[in-house]
Amino acid sequence: MTDSVHPAITDPAVRAHLARLAAQAGTIPSGATDADGDDAARVAVLRANPSWIRSPDDERIESIDMDADGLALRLYRPRAGHRGTLVFAHGGGWVAGDLDNNDALCRALADTTGTQVMSVDYRLAPEHPFPAGLDDLERALRFAADGADGLVDPALLGVAGHSAGGNLAAALALRSREGRAPGIRCQVLLCPVLDAPDPERPSYRAHTENLPLTARGMQWYWGLYVPDAAGAAPVEAAPRRATDLAGSAPAVIVAASVDPLSDEAEEYADRLTASGVPTTFVRREGVPHLFLVFPSTPARDEVLAQIAPAVRAAFG
Repeated sequence: MTDSVHPAITDPAVRAHLARLAAQAGTIPSGATDADGDDAARVAVLRANPSWIRSPDDERIESIDMDADGLALRLYRPRAGHRGTLVFAHGGGWVAGDLDNNDALCRALADTTGTQVMSVDYRLAPEHPFPAGLDDLERALRFAADGADGLVDPALLGVAGHSAGGNLAAALALRSREGRAPGIRCQVLLCPVLDAPDPERPSYRAHTENLPLTARGMQWYWGLYVPDAAGAAPVEAAPRRATDLAGSAPAVIVAASVDPLSDEAEEYADRLTASGVPTTFVRREGVPHLFLVFPSTPARDEVLAQIAPAVRAAFG
Protein backbone atom coordinates (compact mmCIF):
# COMPACT_ATOMS: atom_id res chain seq x y z
CA MET A 1 0.00 0.00 0.00
CA THR A 2 2.99 2.33 -0.04
CA ASP A 3 1.86 3.51 -3.48
CA SER A 4 -1.05 5.18 -1.68
CA VAL A 5 1.36 7.60 -0.03
CA HIS A 6 1.61 10.96 -1.78
CA PRO A 7 4.82 10.96 -3.86
CA ALA A 8 5.94 14.29 -2.40
CA ILE A 9 6.17 12.69 1.07
CA THR A 10 9.79 11.56 0.95
CA ASP A 11 10.77 11.49 4.62
CA PRO A 12 11.33 7.76 5.28
CA ALA A 13 9.90 7.52 8.80
CA VAL A 14 6.89 9.70 8.03
CA ARG A 15 6.26 7.84 4.80
CA ALA A 16 6.38 4.51 6.66
CA HIS A 17 3.85 5.75 9.19
CA LEU A 18 1.47 6.85 6.46
CA ALA A 19 2.00 3.57 4.60
CA ARG A 20 0.85 1.74 7.73
CA LEU A 21 -2.30 3.86 7.76
CA ALA A 22 -2.81 3.16 4.08
CA ALA A 23 -2.46 -0.58 4.69
CA GLN A 24 -5.26 -0.37 7.24
CA ALA A 25 -7.61 1.89 5.28
CA GLY A 26 -6.62 1.40 1.65
CA THR A 27 -5.67 5.05 1.23
CA ILE A 28 -4.25 7.94 3.21
CA PRO A 29 -7.30 9.13 5.09
CA SER A 30 -8.14 12.80 4.98
CA GLY A 31 -10.74 11.94 7.55
CA ALA A 32 -14.26 13.28 7.56
CA THR A 33 -13.00 16.58 6.19
CA ASP A 34 -13.12 15.42 2.58
CA ALA A 35 -16.25 13.33 2.90
CA ASP A 36 -19.70 14.25 1.74
CA GLY A 37 -22.61 14.33 4.12
CA ASP A 38 -23.92 15.95 7.26
CA ASP A 39 -21.51 18.34 8.96
CA ALA A 40 -22.51 17.20 12.44
CA ALA A 41 -21.75 13.58 11.60
CA ARG A 42 -18.38 14.51 10.12
CA VAL A 43 -17.48 16.57 13.19
CA ALA A 44 -18.48 13.66 15.44
CA VAL A 45 -16.11 11.34 13.54
CA LEU A 46 -13.24 13.79 13.99
CA ARG A 47 -13.90 14.21 17.70
CA ALA A 48 -13.92 10.45 18.27
CA ASN A 49 -10.31 10.02 17.14
CA PRO A 50 -8.99 7.00 19.10
CA SER A 51 -5.36 8.09 18.77
CA TRP A 52 -5.81 11.02 21.17
CA ILE A 53 -4.39 9.82 24.45
CA ARG A 54 -2.63 11.25 27.46
CA SER A 55 0.84 9.83 27.89
CA PRO A 56 2.03 8.96 31.39
CA ASP A 57 4.38 11.37 33.10
CA ASP A 58 8.01 10.28 33.20
CA GLU A 59 11.35 11.34 34.64
CA ARG A 60 11.54 14.31 32.27
CA ILE A 61 8.03 15.85 32.18
CA GLU A 62 5.21 16.10 34.67
CA SER A 63 1.72 17.31 33.78
CA ILE A 64 -0.69 19.17 36.04
CA ASP A 65 -4.41 19.63 35.33
CA MET A 66 -5.58 23.14 36.11
CA ASP A 67 -8.73 25.23 35.90
CA ALA A 68 -9.05 28.91 35.05
CA ASP A 69 -12.58 29.76 36.14
CA GLY A 70 -14.09 26.87 34.21
CA LEU A 71 -11.51 26.72 31.43
CA ALA A 72 -9.59 23.42 31.56
CA LEU A 73 -5.81 23.63 31.20
CA ARG A 74 -2.89 21.22 31.38
CA LEU A 75 0.56 22.43 32.41
CA TYR A 76 3.59 20.47 31.21
CA ARG A 77 6.65 21.09 33.40
CA PRO A 78 10.22 19.94 32.71
CA ARG A 79 11.39 18.26 35.91
CA ALA A 80 14.95 19.50 35.40
CA GLY A 81 13.79 23.11 35.60
CA HIS A 82 12.33 25.56 33.15
CA ARG A 83 12.35 29.17 32.06
CA GLY A 84 9.22 30.72 30.57
CA THR A 85 5.74 29.44 29.78
CA LEU A 86 4.09 28.95 26.40
CA VAL A 87 0.28 29.16 26.41
CA PHE A 88 -0.57 26.52 23.81
CA ALA A 89 -3.56 25.93 21.51
CA HIS A 90 -4.02 22.44 20.07
CA GLY A 91 -4.88 21.64 16.48
CA GLY A 92 -8.03 20.13 15.06
CA GLY A 93 -9.35 22.63 12.55
CA TRP A 94 -11.05 24.64 15.32
CA VAL A 95 -13.75 21.93 15.40
CA ALA A 96 -12.02 18.98 17.09
CA GLY A 97 -9.31 18.30 19.62
CA ASP A 98 -8.87 18.54 23.36
CA LEU A 99 -6.09 18.38 25.93
CA ASP A 100 -5.12 14.90 24.73
CA ASN A 101 -4.75 15.25 20.97
CA ASN A 102 -1.50 17.27 21.15
CA ASP A 103 -0.33 15.73 24.43
CA ALA A 104 2.80 14.12 22.97
CA LEU A 105 3.72 17.28 21.07
CA CYS A 106 3.34 19.42 24.21
CA ARG A 107 5.59 17.06 26.17
CA ALA A 108 8.22 17.09 23.44
CA LEU A 109 8.03 20.88 23.07
CA ALA A 110 8.46 21.41 26.82
CA ASP A 111 11.31 18.92 27.03
CA THR A 112 13.24 20.22 24.03
CA THR A 113 12.90 23.93 24.78
CA GLY A 114 13.08 23.83 28.57
CA THR A 115 9.86 25.83 28.89
CA GLN A 116 6.55 25.10 30.52
CA VAL A 117 3.69 24.49 28.10
CA MET A 118 0.16 25.35 29.23
CA SER A 119 -2.31 23.65 26.91
CA VAL A 120 -5.82 25.11 26.66
CA ASP A 121 -9.08 23.21 26.16
CA TYR A 122 -10.74 26.04 24.21
CA ARG A 123 -14.30 26.01 22.88
CA LEU A 124 -14.84 24.49 19.45
CA ALA A 125 -16.79 25.38 16.33
CA PRO A 126 -19.40 25.03 14.95
CA GLU A 127 -21.08 25.32 18.35
CA HIS A 128 -18.70 28.13 19.25
CA PRO A 129 -17.42 29.81 16.07
CA PHE A 130 -14.86 32.61 15.74
CA PRO A 131 -13.75 34.24 17.99
CA ALA A 132 -14.70 31.92 20.88
CA GLY A 133 -11.54 29.80 20.76
CA LEU A 134 -9.36 32.90 20.50
CA ASP A 135 -11.12 34.49 23.46
CA ASP A 136 -10.51 31.33 25.51
CA LEU A 137 -6.82 31.38 24.64
CA GLU A 138 -6.69 34.98 25.82
CA ARG A 139 -8.39 33.95 29.08
CA ALA A 140 -5.65 31.38 29.59
CA LEU A 141 -2.94 33.96 28.85
CA ARG A 142 -4.48 36.32 31.41
CA PHE A 143 -4.57 33.48 33.95
CA ALA A 144 -0.87 32.89 33.28
CA ALA A 145 -0.18 36.63 33.56
CA ASP A 146 -1.77 36.50 37.02
CA GLY A 147 0.67 33.74 37.99
CA ALA A 148 -1.52 30.66 37.42
CA ASP A 149 -1.81 29.90 41.12
CA GLY A 150 1.92 30.45 41.61
CA LEU A 151 3.07 28.04 38.90
CA VAL A 152 3.96 30.60 36.21
CA ASP A 153 6.33 33.57 36.05
CA PRO A 154 4.07 36.28 34.57
CA ALA A 155 7.08 38.14 33.18
CA LEU A 156 8.08 35.24 30.94
CA LEU A 157 5.13 34.35 28.73
CA GLY A 158 4.69 33.30 25.12
CA VAL A 159 1.99 31.81 22.94
CA ALA A 160 2.17 28.69 20.80
CA GLY A 161 -0.10 26.51 18.75
CA HIS A 162 -0.30 23.76 16.18
CA SER A 163 -2.33 24.03 12.94
CA ALA A 164 -5.61 25.79 13.83
CA GLY A 165 -4.05 26.39 17.23
CA GLY A 166 -1.22 28.19 15.48
CA ASN A 167 -3.84 30.48 14.00
CA LEU A 168 -5.18 31.26 17.47
CA ALA A 169 -1.67 31.88 18.79
CA ALA A 170 -0.84 34.27 15.93
CA ALA A 171 -4.08 36.17 16.44
CA LEU A 172 -3.47 36.42 20.18
CA ALA A 173 0.03 37.72 19.47
CA LEU A 174 -1.59 40.53 17.48
CA ARG A 175 -3.87 41.35 20.42
CA SER A 176 -0.85 41.37 22.69
CA ARG A 177 1.06 43.71 20.38
CA GLU A 178 -1.89 46.11 20.42
CA GLY A 179 -2.07 46.07 24.23
CA ARG A 180 -5.39 44.21 24.29
CA ALA A 181 -3.86 41.11 25.87
CA PRO A 182 -0.94 40.54 28.26
CA GLY A 183 2.58 41.00 26.94
CA ILE A 184 4.45 38.04 25.49
CA ARG A 185 8.08 37.26 24.67
CA CYS A 186 7.49 35.02 21.63
CA GLN A 187 4.98 33.32 19.35
CA VAL A 188 5.59 29.73 18.25
CA LEU A 189 3.47 28.83 15.23
CA LEU A 190 3.65 25.17 14.19
CA CYS A 191 2.22 24.48 10.71
CA PRO A 192 -0.26 27.31 11.32
CA VAL A 193 -3.35 28.50 9.48
CA LEU A 194 -2.65 32.17 8.79
CA ASP A 195 -5.12 33.13 6.07
CA ALA A 196 -8.51 32.25 4.66
CA PRO A 197 -8.38 29.34 2.21
CA ASP A 198 -7.28 30.40 -1.26
CA PRO A 199 -7.70 27.68 -3.91
CA GLU A 200 -5.42 29.67 -6.23
CA ARG A 201 -2.46 29.68 -3.85
CA PRO A 202 0.16 27.27 -5.25
CA SER A 203 0.34 25.17 -2.08
CA TYR A 204 -3.45 24.74 -2.22
CA ARG A 205 -3.40 23.73 -5.88
CA ALA A 206 -0.64 21.19 -5.23
CA HIS A 207 -2.24 19.43 -2.26
CA THR A 208 -5.77 18.38 -3.11
CA GLU A 209 -5.94 14.69 -2.23
CA ASN A 210 -4.32 11.70 -0.53
CA LEU A 211 -2.97 13.75 2.38
CA PRO A 212 -3.76 14.20 6.09
CA LEU A 213 -4.90 17.75 5.24
CA THR A 214 -6.15 18.73 1.80
CA ALA A 215 -7.25 21.99 0.25
CA ARG A 216 -10.85 20.82 0.36
CA GLY A 217 -10.57 19.84 4.00
CA MET A 218 -9.15 23.24 4.90
CA GLN A 219 -12.07 24.97 3.20
CA TRP A 220 -14.52 22.83 5.18
CA TYR A 221 -12.85 23.63 8.49
CA TRP A 222 -12.85 27.35 7.69
CA GLY A 223 -16.54 27.35 6.84
CA LEU A 224 -17.39 25.97 10.27
CA TYR A 225 -15.06 28.33 12.14
CA VAL A 226 -15.89 31.55 10.27
CA PRO A 227 -19.36 30.84 8.86
CA ASP A 228 -20.15 34.47 8.07
CA ALA A 229 -16.92 35.34 6.24
CA ALA A 230 -18.53 35.80 2.83
CA GLY A 231 -16.57 39.03 2.36
CA ALA A 232 -13.18 39.99 3.73
CA ALA A 233 -11.94 37.63 6.42
CA PRO A 234 -11.49 39.20 9.86
CA VAL A 235 -7.81 39.83 10.60
CA GLU A 236 -8.08 37.91 13.88
CA ALA A 237 -9.16 34.87 11.86
CA ALA A 238 -6.60 35.51 9.10
CA PRO A 239 -3.55 37.16 10.74
CA ARG A 240 -1.64 37.30 7.46
CA ARG A 241 -4.08 40.05 6.43
CA ALA A 242 -2.93 42.42 9.18
CA THR A 243 -1.77 45.64 7.54
CA ASP A 244 1.08 46.16 10.00
CA LEU A 245 3.13 43.56 11.89
CA ALA A 246 5.79 45.86 13.34
CA GLY A 247 6.24 45.45 17.06
CA SER A 248 5.01 41.85 17.12
CA ALA A 249 6.63 39.38 19.48
CA PRO A 250 9.59 37.44 18.06
CA ALA A 251 8.27 34.55 15.99
CA VAL A 252 9.17 30.92 15.44
CA ILE A 253 7.30 29.41 12.47
CA VAL A 254 7.40 25.84 11.18
CA ALA A 255 6.01 24.76 7.82
CA ALA A 256 5.64 21.33 6.21
CA SER A 257 6.39 21.31 2.51
CA VAL A 258 3.55 18.90 1.59
CA ASP A 259 0.78 21.01 3.10
CA PRO A 260 -1.83 23.43 1.70
CA LEU A 261 -0.72 25.84 4.44
CA SER A 262 2.97 25.97 3.59
CA ASP A 263 2.85 29.09 1.40
CA GLU A 264 1.02 31.27 3.91
CA ALA A 265 3.41 30.25 6.69
CA GLU A 266 6.41 31.32 4.61
CA GLU A 267 4.67 34.53 3.51
CA TYR A 268 3.92 35.43 7.14
CA ALA A 269 7.51 34.76 8.17
CA ASP A 270 8.71 37.01 5.35
CA ARG A 271 6.32 39.79 6.35
CA LEU A 272 7.38 39.61 10.00
CA THR A 273 11.02 39.76 9.00
CA ALA A 274 10.37 42.72 6.71
CA SER A 275 8.64 44.46 9.63
CA GLY A 276 11.75 44.11 11.78
CA VAL A 277 10.42 41.24 13.91
CA PRO A 278 13.05 38.62 14.83
CA THR A 279 11.78 35.51 13.05
CA THR A 280 12.99 31.94 12.86
CA PHE A 281 11.44 30.02 9.95
CA VAL A 282 11.89 26.28 9.45
CA ARG A 283 10.47 24.56 6.38
CA ARG A 284 10.68 20.77 6.62
CA GLU A 285 10.85 19.10 3.26
CA GLY A 286 9.15 15.83 2.41
CA VAL A 287 6.55 15.85 5.19
CA PRO A 288 2.82 16.65 5.30
CA HIS A 289 0.64 18.59 7.67
CA LEU A 290 0.34 16.80 11.03
CA PHE A 291 3.89 15.40 10.88
CA LEU A 292 4.57 17.00 14.28
CA VAL A 293 1.82 14.92 15.90
CA PHE A 294 2.63 11.59 14.28
CA PRO A 295 4.33 9.03 16.53
CA SER A 296 7.81 10.30 17.37
CA THR A 297 9.92 10.56 14.23
CA PRO A 298 13.33 12.05 13.47
CA ALA A 299 11.55 14.79 11.51
CA ARG A 300 9.59 15.95 14.55
CA ASP A 301 12.52 15.73 16.92
CA GLU A 302 14.92 17.49 14.56
CA VAL A 303 12.51 20.36 13.90
CA LEU A 304 11.90 20.89 17.61
CA ALA A 305 15.66 20.90 18.17
CA GLN A 306 16.01 23.51 15.40
CA ILE A 307 13.52 25.91 16.97
CA ALA A 308 14.55 25.36 20.60
CA PRO A 309 17.39 27.94 20.61
CA ALA A 310 15.06 30.71 19.44
CA VAL A 311 12.48 29.84 22.10
CA ARG A 312 15.13 29.75 24.83
CA ALA A 313 16.57 33.05 23.62
CA ALA A 314 13.16 34.69 23.84
CA PHE A 315 12.99 33.78 27.52
CA GLY A 316 16.68 34.48 28.18
